[in-house]
Amino acid sequence: MLRLFFAVQPRAEQKAALVEASAPLIAQLRAQCVPVENLHATLRFIGAVAEEKLDALRAAADSVRGRALTLHFDRLDYWSKPGILCAVTTEGAIPAPAQELSKQLASAAVSAGFMPDAKPFRAHVTLARKVDASRGIECEWPRSLSPPVVVHCDRFVLMRSEKGPTGSIYSVVAEWPLDTDNSR
Repeated sequence: MLRLFFAVQPRAEQKAALVEASAPLIAQLRAQCVPVENLHATLRFIGAVAEEKLDALRAAADSVRGRALTLHFDRLDYWSKPGILCAVTTEGAIPAPAQELSKQLASAAVSAGFMPDAKPFRAHVTLARKVDASRGIECEWPRSLSPPVVVHCDRFVLMRSEKGPTGSIYSVVAEWPLDTDNSR
């Protein structure tokens, strides 16, 4: 079984900015940094998919038409249940194109017979895992991320998650362009 999800990925310079901005806090929290190549914002989690059904999921994504989007990550947040540190957007600041794309992907996946996660899209990039809750967690959350990291996305991807010796390894299975004509 393949563990799959749809996502947008920051460009290399945007990933570097996220890592640089969060590094001191990650060190303070004694957390495990997410490898820079794994940084992404999940649009829709699909879950376990049999390899023989991968083409059907790709075909479902072929029907999705989204617009290019920009996410403004301006805060760092600690999520205690999974024990992670994330870059997040200000509450209510998720742009309509991102919300629409997430909904379209869910609808296309359901129409093709898949059972994607039903949770609404929440723009975040996981920066660290295994956060040591005894160091700095008592601070007020979320914290400001200054300067904010602006992520421009002109494509979305289908990613695979695999267990590696030191954590998850993500790889792009397929990608689709987003419409960059903002005149519509």
